[in-house]
Amino acid sequence: MTMQRLRLFITSLLVGVLVIFGLQAFAATTTVKAGAACSKVGTTTVVKTLKYTCIKSGKKLIWSKGEIVKVAGQDLSLVTPAYVPVPPSGGTDEYRCFLLDPKFAKETFVKSVTITPDNMKVSHHGILYRVSAANVQVTKSLDEQSEAPGWSCFGDTGIPGATAFTPASPSSWISFWAPGGNFKTYPEGTGMRFTQGDQFILQSHFMVMPGHSDKDKRASMTVALAYAKSTVADLKTMLVAAPIEVACAPNESGPLCLRANALADLASRTSDKAALQGTGLLIICGQSLRPVPSPISECTQSINSSITIYGATPHMHQLGKSIEIVYTNGSTGVRTEISSRPLWNFDDQRTDWLSKPITANAGDSISVRCTFDVGLRSQLPLYKNLSPNYVVWGEGTRDEMCLAIVNYTNQ
Repeated sequence: MTMQRLRLFITSLLVGVLVIFGLQAFAATTTVKAGAACSKVGTTTVVKTLKYTCIKSGKKLIWSKGEIVKVAGQDLSLVTPAYVPVPPSGGTDEYRCFLLDPKFAKETFVKSVTITPDNMKVSHHGILYRVSAANVQVTKSLDEQSEAPGWSCFGDTGIPGATAFTPASPSSWISFWAPGGNFKTYPEGTGMRFTQGDQFILQSHFMVMPGHSDKDKRASMTVALAYAKSTVADLKTMLVAAPIEVACAPNESGPLCLRANALADLASRTSDKAALQGTGLLIICGQSLRPVPSPISECTQSINSSITIYGATPHMHQLGKSIEIVYTNGSTGVRTEISSRPLWNFDDQRTDWLSKPITANAGDSISVRCTFDVGLRSQLPLYKNLSPNYVVWGEGTRDEMCLAIVNYTNQ
């Protein structure tokens, strides 16, 4: 296994904007959908961002195929199907991916992306990926294999070629939503570049706690896009992640306090590949494969070519205490803070855009450093009915992440 393949693995597995105001109200019951019966020809109604019209089909009156309604200030809105998450047995989390077609007919630069969940009871985060035109058809085939909307995608987008160790070719990270995340308007003169036929995958992380009915769990997400009027610098995303190795507190005990048991539990309630993620991060970050537990996680990633850094977003889960993202000039050793949360707040996952972008060169580096406190388990309702566990990098809500999401352009 080469270092390059492991880097590709981490780039795709990591895996996430304020709620859009002014969306059309939910103007009809949930029975309004394409093909469902309606009562009067010409009647229109808007469900989320889709407009339906009552039409005559043979002798029946049915709702037409939904047409996208544009949101003020946006050029396009896409909506995932409504879905009721069903976590694996023993788990509270499900990752579900949905294919969305923006119908790009030519080269297009997106200047802002807003991802809005409609059900905060179960929405943990959402990540928007690009699917190149060459990989759309095979992705559609994957989607069609599932009777329910979308498909399971713990670890990455789940599409062929996006396995644990070779994921970057068919898909790449575009944007994300997490609680408190700000509206993703990109810096002036930049935008995400797409070519004709490219589509999106929205990876939705659902967290379902005991007591939720199917009605409480049903959820969808809206992706709203605004386009740049001309060619701009192609904004890209770099992910810098650190492995998590946090032991149970001295006053905690149980079978999951053993690292091996915790990894096996992680695999059973997410996916088999999940237990490999921590090992991949240890190797990439140059750390021992026999890790010593620590409440501090950190990793430094070298920059291989000249880039301009515009900002970064920190990401952790509920046991985080602090996180810091730093750029270091390889020649001078001077460190520049890109983003910092001295007191981590899960509901404040905004992007920190730099007032003056950083010009970085090969040999420079970006590092992320996180601290954790398992003592928070005794204070948070989320952990009330969960046994203590050794904490590793994982996609479940009871697991943790230490992640820097860095936006840059090539020079």
